[in-house]
Amino acid sequence: MEKVLFTSIGRRVQLARHFIEHGWEVIGADANPDECATRNIVPQIYKVPKSDDQGYLEQLLEICKLEQVNCLIPLFEPELVKLAFLKKEFQEVGTRIVVSDVEKLQVCLNKFTLYQYLRNSKILTPDTYDSYERIDGNSKWVVKPKTGMGSKDVYITNKSDASFVWNKVYDPIIQRYIEGQEYSIDAFVADNGRVLSIVPRKRLEVRSGEVSKSVTIRDVALTEQTLQLLRQLQLSGPVTLQGIKERTTGLFYFIEINPRFGGGVPLTIHSGVPYADFLKTGYQQYENLYPYQAGLKMLRYDEAVFVNDKGSE
Repeated sequence: MEKVLFTSIGRRVQLARHFIEHGWEVIGADANPDECATRNIVPQIYKVPKSDDQGYLEQLLEICKLEQVNCLIPLFEPELVKLAFLKKEFQEVGTRIVVSDVEKLQVCLNKFTLYQYLRNSKILTPDTYDSYERIDGNSKWVVKPKTGMGSKDVYITNKSDASFVWNKVYDPIIQRYIEGQEYSIDAFVADNGRVLSIVPRKRLEVRSGEVSKSVTIRDVALTEQTLQLLRQLQLSGPVTLQGIKERTTGLFYFIEINPRFGGGVPLTIHSGVPYADFLKTGYQQYENLYPYQAGLKMLRYDEAVFVNDKGSE
């Protein structure tokens, strides 16, 4: 049985369960194992320092060596580049880190660098500036950090209030607001560059930066656009792209590319995409994109997990 280690495993119950159901042995790493909702389904969650603390990477390497881990899947965006630098060291102990190469990550994880890449590649993306003084008064604008996950410090503003909002955000950019339907697109790219799956889904409701209501769709044009972008970028592993289809024109604007499993991926898994099989040794790749169920809607709700608190016994 092959073994996978997830970092920041805390709330990723459905992702962990998917791998278990597909024959993987799943273990986790987290700064607070006692507070992980995955405790009830994962037999071992190792306590590790926070990803930016000294000793974090060394401890992950030791866990992989001790547990003979086949795949390490990082789920916390700030650690992706650090781990990508260490692919060779982990490979020497038999562990494949499922993450794109450093130079590709550096394009995707900085929103202004990504804007420049998309614009230079003639791929439609909203006007984006690194100074609020360059914007016009013709539309709304979005101020957000150049790096980071979720919706923290993201503000919609206009030209008159832009300077006030700008000063509330650390290392910000400002992007033209596109009125329309938001989409996430879950994809997976094999190490040889072959795109194995693309599943577009409408974001119907978002809570705290993570989708709470979503529905899979079939959109041939959007799938083809995404396929060409992924082939050009040459990412590998799981990717979640985000964009907006403009209401008045029907044009699709790519906005973000997150080279990891996104928070809404349980919907794509439930629609039929076997990510856990994609990562198995000896997996036979499909000639076409893997099929999925369109029109499948995910309606998330809060569910409590009850565990014994060791510190209170």
